[in-house]
Amino acid sequence: MERLSMPCGSVAGVPIRVHFMLPLVAGLAAFSAAASGFGLLAVLFAIVAVLVHEMGHVTAARRCGFAPDHILLWPLGGLAYISKQGITPREQIFVSGMGPATHVPMLALWAGILAATNGGHVTLSTAGMWYSTHFVPVMCVAMLMNNLAMLAFNLLVPCIPLDCSQIFVSLLLLCGCEAGLAAKIMVIVSVPIVLLLLLFGIWAWMGGTSMASLTVMMAIWLGVQTWKLHQARMQGQLAHMPLFASAMAMKTDGSSSSGAAAAVDPGALAGVAEASGLLKEQATPWAAPWGSQPMRSASPPWSLSPAGVAPARHDVAWQSGAARGEQPTSLCT
Repeated sequence: MERLSMPCGSVAGVPIRVHFMLPLVAGLAAFSAAASGFGLLAVLFAIVAVLVHEMGHVTAARRCGFAPDHILLWPLGGLAYISKQGITPREQIFVSGMGPATHVPMLALWAGILAATNGGHVTLSTAGMWYSTHFVPVMCVAMLMNNLAMLAFNLLVPCIPLDCSQIFVSLLLLCGCEAGLAAKIMVIVSVPIVLLLLLFGIWAWMGGTSMASLTVMMAIWLGVQTWKLHQARMQGQLAHMPLFASAMAMKTDGSSSSGAAAAVDPGALAGVAEASGLLKEQATPWAAPWGSQPMRSASPPWSLSPAGVAPARHDVAWQSGAARGEQPTSLCT
């Protein structure tokens, strides 16, 4: 995807790249929400939310000693590409969790502005509000819904490679689960989620819901990432994935030091050696028509409606740089 993107400045020393399709999708989303009177503004705020989400992953990765490569903003959200050599399951949980955590202060900000402009009342409903007289309150409600959707999608949907899935896998590894079994469990959990998301997207599309096609695209993308994880497990290539490499390397070292004879797939061992130069988080997809993920902070794709921004789906492409034959980086949604 990086080949289909262009540089667009940097934030805190992290290069930002924008997929060539993002301006088109953003324009369509803004047009579909034009009736609300704040279509373009809502889209811009949604993009900012995705960028802040990804910066949460980047900041956490830096705290753990890992270097970010760049952040990619694309139609399904955002992806943070980070070099994470030697990342441990605990560090992975910290890095993956910091993306969704950024929505808490953003929620507090929008709730504060809403209270200040709506007579002290904070609500998630626009009932009784008119764009001509309640422009700011309506915008605040839309952004509250947008951030809540991104937070829930990334933190509660265990589908590779969203933030929740990376936290889930890391917890399995911390509990002593073997990497192959953890990957198998993740695939089994991801498949029904992908199917449900696909069916929902098709149903929404048949109903004429704005941006429903992004939900279908997100389901397909997540399905591809799930298939890649399945293939990596079947071919003994999990060591090429930062999410599993460290745990596999530590297990191999432990077996060697204890003198225990363990039957290890030669291909996996080779992968551990090759993966010694990679490891990092994925980026985050949005709760708007965006999504991302090299350090994963997943955000669902959203649809902009006259009432505001409502999630249509979220956060993320997932695979290590080694698996793509590129530089050793991994993404966070």
